[in-house]
Amino acid sequence: MRVVIACRVIQAELDEMRAGNPEIEVIYLDQALHRTPGKMPGLIQEQIDKVSGYADQIVLGYGLCSNGLVGVRAARQMLIAPRAHDCIALLMGSCAAYNARFAERPGTHYLSRGWLAEQKDPLGVTEGEYTERVGRESAIWVMGEELKHYTHITLIRSGIIEAKLVERARRNAEFFGKQYDEITGSMDYFQKIVGGPYDEADFVTIPPGTAITQEPWVPG
Repeated sequence: MRVVIACRVIQAELDEMRAGNPEIEVIYLDQALHRTPGKMPGLIQEQIDKVSGYADQIVLGYGLCSNGLVGVRAARQMLIAPRAHDCIALLMGSCAAYNARFAERPGTHYLSRGWLAEQKDPLGVTEGEYTERVGRESAIWVMGEELKHYTHITLIRSGIIEAKLVERARRNAEFFGKQYDEITGSMDYFQKIVGGPYDEADFVTIPPGTAITQEPWVPG
């Protein structure tokens, strides 16, 4: 059996790709782990250890994500992970598509249906996590500082997205004084995560017993 251990931010896309295939198991972890990269490897490792007794193949639905995969290993399976730094490249279909978009307009904060549905967008983080910690006024200031170098908030449309999530994306841009736009995403990377092929251009393959390092993601 192939087991995919993935971030919940891409659950909707992966579920669409694996629909009706009982030979693929997907385990989802909290999508905010990239905000605490020090905890991320241990939680992913815990899931790898749980499935290592029966999985024929383990695929990680994560990019390097602030080094959140560094140190992770599987004892007897190959570990396969997207050759991407974060989920934005996955949502766009390739690192090439992301790099081209970044070169064209680097000052863009991206949103997807996963971030919006779980309210891990700027408004959600401000009204939840930050307000609980420092109060609403300070929370708005902190998020404003995080976003001050961005000019746009862009929704990546991948698959079917509810109208209420589109409206929430627009509210994020309006609230923080950014220009809003949308781009069409791609399901190509998600199809490959679930069903392969795991070619060298798009994926990193780590031998059994070998810990993941940052090196495979560093351009040669």
